[in-house]
Amino acid sequence: MKFTSATFAAAVAASAADISGQLVAADTHFWTNAASITANADSILKSWNGKYDKAMDDAFHMCTKADSVSADDIWNCGKKVTAATFDKNPSFNLMGRYGASQFGTLDKNHDGKLDFAEYKRGFAGFFSTIGSTLVDIYDADGNGRLEGQEIQDMHFGLNQIWDNFSSDKNRNLITPILDTWVGSDLDENVDTLSKAEMTEQAILHSVPYW
Repeated sequence: MKFTSATFAAAVAASAADISGQLVAADTHFWTNAASITANADSILKSWNGKYDKAMDDAFHMCTKADSVSADDIWNCGKKVTAATFDKNPSFNLMGRYGASQFGTLDKNHDGKLDFAEYKRGFAGFFSTIGSTLVDIYDADGNGRLEGQEIQDMHFGLNQIWDNFSSDKNRNLITPILDTWVGSDLDENVDTLSKAEMTEQAILHSVPYW
């Protein structure tokens, strides 16, 4: 097949459309999931049983030196993470947007700030929403987990998205995720990725930012 400039342009357009479609799907699923998962944050924390306490403490103190965080603190933390990851798209700031949208739910005593206990609920809600979203958008057969070709599709999709929004200097941050075939093994099935396992992967691969 002769690879003409028109063919190349069509391929680029198709790739861009595919990336755009994945981002739209991810955004839709994330915000569909966010409120209900955050409302269930206490149960999520209970199931973790202290497993990610250090990660939560490190993330909290990345955002503040005080004993509480404001919505602005979370927004600024999100900007830092975005600058280290999606630096070609600085407005992405998923952490900041999540904090802004869920702050009222997390601020149980309505004092305009989150203490560490309230922040932990947000941490659980945020990362569990990411884990659920990654499964939802690549779970072709709808069985609630990723397996086989679905895992390959997820890796390929994340690679495309990363290349589109992150500069090469940040490649080392996504490589561990792309190189992880099955990641965690919480469900004792090494050939699949559940939502809980994708949540764990999201947490573990975020730790270097804190």
